[in-house]
Amino acid sequence: MAELQGIITGITYQNEESGFTVMKLQCERTETLTACVGIMPTVEQGEAVRVKGEWRNDPRWGPQFAVKAYELVRPATLKGITLLLSSGLIANIGPQRAERISETFGVETLDILDNEPERLTEVSGIGKKRMATIVQAWRRHRDIRELLLFLQEFGVSVNMVSKIYRAYGEHAKEVISSNPYALIDDIWGVGFKKADAVAQKLGFKQDSYRRIRAGIIHTLQVAAQEGHSYLPRQECTERATDILGVQQELVLFSIDNVVERKSIIADDDRLYLPPYFYAEKAVAKMIGERIEGEAGSRKMIATSKLNEWLDRHKTRTGWTPDPRQVDAVRMATGGGMMLLTGGPGTGKTTTLRVIVSFFRERSLRVALAAPTGRAAQRMGTIAGLNAKTIHRLLEYRPQKGGTLFARNQDNPLEMDVVIIDEVSMIDLMLMKNLLAALPKAGSVILVGDSNQLPSVGTGNVLADLIAARVVPHVRLETIFRQASQSRIVTAAHEIIHGSVPEFDNGRDDDCFFVVREDPEECLDTVVDLVSRRLPDRYSIDPIRDIQVLSPMHRGQIGTQILNQLLQQKLNDSTRKITRGDVRYCVGDKVMQIRNNYERGVFNGDIGFITALVEDEGIAVGYDEHVVRYGLSDLDEITHAYCISIHKSQGCEFSTVVIPVMTQHYVMLQRNLIYTALTRARKRCVLIGMPKALGIAVRNNEAQHRYSWLAERLQKEAEP
Repeated sequence: MAELQGIITGITYQNEESGFTVMKLQCERTETLTACVGIMPTVEQGEAVRVKGEWRNDPRWGPQFAVKAYELVRPATLKGITLLLSSGLIANIGPQRAERISETFGVETLDILDNEPERLTEVSGIGKKRMATIVQAWRRHRDIRELLLFLQEFGVSVNMVSKIYRAYGEHAKEVISSNPYALIDDIWGVGFKKADAVAQKLGFKQDSYRRIRAGIIHTLQVAAQEGHSYLPRQECTERATDILGVQQELVLFSIDNVVERKSIIADDDRLYLPPYFYAEKAVAKMIGERIEGEAGSRKMIATSKLNEWLDRHKTRTGWTPDPRQVDAVRMATGGGMMLLTGGPGTGKTTTLRVIVSFFRERSLRVALAAPTGRAAQRMGTIAGLNAKTIHRLLEYRPQKGGTLFARNQDNPLEMDVVIIDEVSMIDLMLMKNLLAALPKAGSVILVGDSNQLPSVGTGNVLADLIAARVVPHVRLETIFRQASQSRIVTAAHEIIHGSVPEFDNGRDDDCFFVVREDPEECLDTVVDLVSRRLPDRYSIDPIRDIQVLSPMHRGQIGTQILNQLLQQKLNDSTRKITRGDVRYCVGDKVMQIRNNYERGVFNGDIGFITALVEDEGIAVGYDEHVVRYGLSDLDEITHAYCISIHKSQGCEFSTVVIPVMTQHYVMLQRNLIYTALTRARKRCVLIGMPKALGIAVRNNEAQHRYSWLAERLQKEAEP
């Protein structure tokens, strides 16, 4: 095999999952640039590397070096040392300073940096202060490089190594060697499979306690990601046995051991991760105490006075309420906690506006909040008050590993009325924190649509509150005349009642169905509609006014492929950063995909890339602020030209485009299509197969979530 050694001057392409890489290598001795291709997950621009392989002539790309084996090395020549120092890997050393350092110390430069760094002051322009920053940057680079060498055989990517170093520092190798399964809890993005692969290569036995414990906890973590608060013991045992590949008896025995050590909690036959067990109990207890305290003491406004106020309000505004709307106003104005639910066009928004008017006329302090920024913005517009996200209402304070809310049971909100919209989106943990911060007295109004998808996070809070029947509840069902003229509204109600809607596709309609039986034709039509036909017809912006929603991430018509195609069509910016097979350009529409309390940006927030810095990262502008992301943080965001229907919860878009194909079969559910349709404010276009729409509408078996909240609520409400 042929052999080359040099400095990586650029990563053209790198797939983090497979490790396949296309890179440019500047050979140390000849200084020629060579295209190298192969499986190289741990290489990074600026590193010195030795590769072994063979030359080949690619018919499209020309001469390439096909890498069969590689290793990270120290540069052997003065030119190689200069290239390494000036690569950008080491902060505070640019090309000119790198040249001065290597000219001063020659081929001994790296040894000097390792063993006699104080000698850097011999270099022109480097004083003690500059020397200290360079030494710190060099040591960090050296530690990460040693960690890369250690993890190289495990196929851990450079991006992941940076995160591991950030978490463990110089002790990373020691921590991983003693317990590689710690990576699962400590490093976002490391799952059981990756940690287990490292452990197996380090010699951990398949039946070791640490492995079995990690597998059991991982099983419950995966269940939590699916929305389950707990798993029945038998199901947990079966799932863990499949993951671990060991005897079921060993898993059963280990579960008891893990319970005994309080890593998980057994409540009868239910197995919980501790945070969800305590959150479920706390939510039930706080609601139970609130309902008990309100029993017999709701300060209902006299019927005559409320009727007088309603008459004045109807005269002033022209409002003609449905009887259930009056019930909702009466219940809300009487104080205490209540649920207000209803689908599109049933007057939920109008009812909320009336309730807010009543409280404001009495000079009461009213707080409005919703789970997402977009939902809060919409809520504030309809109610005429400033609305906040729940996190901002509770005054979150970033801390390592999560968040701390300044508003809590010791420092409750100073409000007379708290109204929360889009309650179907609230997961168990957020509900616990919200309830803890509510004032002991006053009105709490929880608003939502029970037919929408449940929260992305753990739990099924709104459904459990309704099922428990302990919180007073008004459900609005009448579709008002103006709303009944909207095909979006009528189609949504047909869907939720199990009827497959028919579409005339009339010019004045706001909801259309474009039939496409072939997946490729469906893709082409989506791209053409978004980039040309809809913007031309309605004079709208294809990026800011149109949102594509897909039932799935992967697959022929999933968010991943649609984002690639739409980015190519809608954003021709030459200012870009490429990480692996993903391109980030100025102007790109992106979405945050996990909560980051330190940056103040949350799962589902949508923004636009406003700036980028090569080798450093990007800046994203959100509604309220700009957030900077380093290169190792880019896995926190994804392109958002097309997003999943689950991620669209709580959002509302001017125009929505929804591909519906049988390729989405596993995700075709009634509440999924209903949720997608009701995201559209002005118009909605479904594209695909009528058969697929029929499958979705007829499938009312929404994924069951294991939760014991309803039962706990009922028990708390017992006399």
